[in-house]
Amino acid sequence: MKEISRRKFLQISALTAGATMLPMPLKWLGTGKAHAFAQSNNTLLKKDAYPLRGLAFSGNVLGAIPPDAFYANDPNGIPVLTGAPDKYFANTMQYDITLGEYQDQLHPGMLPTTLYGYHDTNNPAAKKHLGGIIIAARGTASRLRFTNKLPSTHIIPLDTTVPGAIQRPDRTATHLHGGFIPWVSDGGPFDWFSPDGTSTGSTTGRGTACAGMSFQNGKGGFLDILTENTMKAGQGDYYYPNDQSTRLMWYHDHAWGITRINAYAGIATGYLCLDLAQEIPFAAGAVLDIVTGTKGNADGPKCGQMPQLTRLVPLVFQDKIFVNSTTTATDPSWANVAPSRVQGDGSLWYAHIYEPNRWRLKTGRGYKTPPNPSCIAEFFGDTMLCNGTVAPVVQVEANRFRFILLNACNARFLNINLMKVQPGCEITTDPVTLVPNGQYDYINNVAVPALPTPGPKIIQMGTEGGYLHKAVEFPATAPTTANGNIIPFNPATFSGNLIVGCAERVDCIIDFTGAQDGDEFIFYNDAAGPYPGGDPRNDYFVGNPNTPAALPGSIIDTRNILRFRVKKQGNSDPQLVPASGIELPPLDPKEIAPFGAPGAPLQVPAGTFVRDLTLNEDFDAYGRLRQVLGTTKKALVGSGFGLEYLAPATEIIAQGTTEVWRIFNTTADTHPMHFHLQTGQIISRQPFSIVNGIFVPTGTPRGPEPNELGWKETAKCNPGEVISIVFKWDQVPVPFDVPYSDRQMGSLGAAIAQANEYVWHCHILEHEEHDMMRPLVITGKNPMRPNIVPTGGTLAKAPQLFKVTLPANHSFTVTSSAGAPAVVGQSATNFTVDFTGATGTFTYTVTDSGTGLSSTVTVTV
Repeated sequence: MKEISRRKFLQISALTAGATMLPMPLKWLGTGKAHAFAQSNNTLLKKDAYPLRGLAFSGNVLGAIPPDAFYANDPNGIPVLTGAPDKYFANTMQYDITLGEYQDQLHPGMLPTTLYGYHDTNNPAAKKHLGGIIIAARGTASRLRFTNKLPSTHIIPLDTTVPGAIQRPDRTATHLHGGFIPWVSDGGPFDWFSPDGTSTGSTTGRGTACAGMSFQNGKGGFLDILTENTMKAGQGDYYYPNDQSTRLMWYHDHAWGITRINAYAGIATGYLCLDLAQEIPFAAGAVLDIVTGTKGNADGPKCGQMPQLTRLVPLVFQDKIFVNSTTTATDPSWANVAPSRVQGDGSLWYAHIYEPNRWRLKTGRGYKTPPNPSCIAEFFGDTMLCNGTVAPVVQVEANRFRFILLNACNARFLNINLMKVQPGCEITTDPVTLVPNGQYDYINNVAVPALPTPGPKIIQMGTEGGYLHKAVEFPATAPTTANGNIIPFNPATFSGNLIVGCAERVDCIIDFTGAQDGDEFIFYNDAAGPYPGGDPRNDYFVGNPNTPAALPGSIIDTRNILRFRVKKQGNSDPQLVPASGIELPPLDPKEIAPFGAPGAPLQVPAGTFVRDLTLNEDFDAYGRLRQVLGTTKKALVGSGFGLEYLAPATEIIAQGTTEVWRIFNTTADTHPMHFHLQTGQIISRQPFSIVNGIFVPTGTPRGPEPNELGWKETAKCNPGEVISIVFKWDQVPVPFDVPYSDRQMGSLGAAIAQANEYVWHCHILEHEEHDMMRPLVITGKNPMRPNIVPTGGTLAKAPQLFKVTLPANHSFTVTSSAGAPAVVGQSATNFTVDFTGATGTFTYTVTDSGTGLSSTVTVTV
């Protein structure tokens, strides 16, 4: 495949799609061969060095689920937090989490890597990359108390010309990516706090150099006063209701101006929410669930079709570059821009020079010279990590496994094919055709002429928004390449096999049944970076003349991204996946737009409001390319449609409103757009043109991809296309009164009445921060449900008082489970139950008589 510029690519793809009147994209990539990026060590860091890190448990999850309920309980793995019952909020687990700097050995061939990350405040020795994983259950909320212990100097070079970055570098804001949560716990860009940060709940307190303008949940804030009133400076509380179906979410830093470097440094980890009712399969008379031992549930999958938790494995992908002895030669200024503690072998390296031979740079006419360190358009690492380790091997039995994949790369997309290789081999790539041309035995250093062969199908069941409407198989069609074994990525049609954009998740099954002991399989990735046009200098494989540091068997490789090895024969599940496919639980919540014929656009209810938005590119004051969001109206400044993050909010929506968002992409990139608060349904994609400043869809619209037929909170928006997504902007009921945001997001610098502050943005992190992010404001009171203060532990056989928190002037009713002792007294703020002589476990449900919202508490006597 010949090198083509991004400009030329979009001309070709736009003509193919019929969008012939789009503005010329600003981004382009030169064909210069200079290798300005530093590279990881290409000789010492061999593949096959570590097994995949599993999960490390220090106790039962949620106080009930034992560690052996999960696959690969690994004492040296990624720490999972256990938490403890919350003393104030009913049905809630409290977690104490510290953010700080530590070291972790990611590969035995290099020294430990200095990282940022999360760890259990009560167990400071448990520090690992991606540490702090939380496994939550639907119906049990989480309250996370974060303590910020980040150092005053960042381990990644910091460009203070990026919006927001001039403020101190030790800030953090925690965002639960995919969470249905109140805005005060969303962890938006202005929700940051520093190690000595304080917040009194006043604008003055939040506006200091210690806390962001939207931070209301620190020391002296409403949650501190509402609960124990024991918070210290540098702490923040976040409340997650967990009223969501089974899905892998993740929580990561979102502080304004430093998100991209904080996440790259390690401030990110997984958050698995399990709807145990969904996870209990149903079949007549079967004893099924490994967690609870209960029998089937009509809302779950059929017995035997889905692996249980004992075979559920999270897979978190990241790409990075590591400092080594060659770094000072390729990057002489590294010593000047990074602190001394990250100059040694194994430290993280991050690009810090804006290179005109990679990205367009405007000069003259008053443009300033980019500084060093400078932000860049996108970052692509040369080394893939999975679950926080370099080049790991996943040990599996000859059985069916459930994997939940997260693409946590800053900018790199993945196109995954699962291929079988000979033991100890990696897949080699033809530098001209860019398809596999053989194998290489990196243990014996010898080429193997045999082509890899297709591995088991990947059966996708869910996305970041929960289960799909129907399971989808990859490869979904017959192989199409000349060597007959992969479905390659096609930049002109945005197609391939299993394509996973930044921040997207894939819940899937891979069936290794029938594999022999010692068989090996490879996740092979050929997605272009940047996606979809690509730059050959970001495609790391042996034989690529643009990446000569990639040697056989070295970790510098973004094509062979994960290895599976069958460790031993296992017993097959009692029932294989039927030819008709897996029967999945129904969508939760129920779909807005019904599903029609395959490939057809979905139909939204008549009269649904349509909001038109745009993805744009322009240049900042330093002449650097930047990406911005906007509407289809010309911006106040410049001739384009883009708006900076701090421009007055345009997406202001009344709570409960259903809208179709049409997002027109005028840039050369596919942008993985992430929407805080809500998931949506992709309705269609369609070419468009711009005629006299008017955006006009053209040609024939096509429906969502088969693996997009469900709820999505991160959607791929392709160049030259308008994507339509329908949302219902509800807010989640919580057991406290949510204050409004008073950040000045309105016109003329005014606050917006009854504002609940969220954002929507591109999840290519370098785009998000420069400046591809806009406010998303939901107006109206966040629903409030009752809170029953739990008493904790086993109750005595005596009358017990339960306190109830309600909105002012509201009343409540109490109902109880069958056989539970009756309520013997009730006031406006509490109720009493006499447990004298009672034995057992009982549930009491308190319902707000005005709103109908409920909360429950379960007690054991």
